[in-house]
Amino acid sequence: MENTCSFLSIVGGQCGHDRRDRSKTVECIPFLSCKRDVTGHKAMFAFYDIDDEIELILARARIFSSPRNIDQMTICPAHRASLGIGWTRRVPDKCKVPPILSHHSDDVAKKPKADRGLSKAGSQIVLRETGIFLAVGSGLYFVIYFI
Repeated sequence: MENTCSFLSIVGGQCGHDRRDRSKTVECIPFLSCKRDVTGHKAMFAFYDIDDEIELILARARIFSSPRNIDQMTICPAHRASLGIGWTRRVPDKCKVPPILSHHSDDVAKKPKADRGLSKAGSQIVLRETGIFLAVGSGLYFVIYFI
């Protein structure tokens, strides 16, 4: 397969190997073959409404419904790691939801600690209402009032 994946044009960055993979494999795979269990990742980062690795990767790439060409898409190990179960959140992290939706103070020092992850629906709401994209799992403190 080619050495650039479908996600390069969608999210940018660089195609390559997963930095945690000692074999440094760079081969792109068919996107629909992504079948890793996301249950532990969902629990660890306290988000919901994602059922599988494909849905997680798409949501973190700002794609909230299945594209028509999904069966033709490929993904490299680097993008799979950064969009799938390979990403982590900084600890301690502050709430990333804009104050207009979260009703938190604008003062960064006073923002509450992020103790829950943003859901797919929450990510869509923040994008629609503010034009700011916060990926699924990004830290948030309170439930957004529009949900």
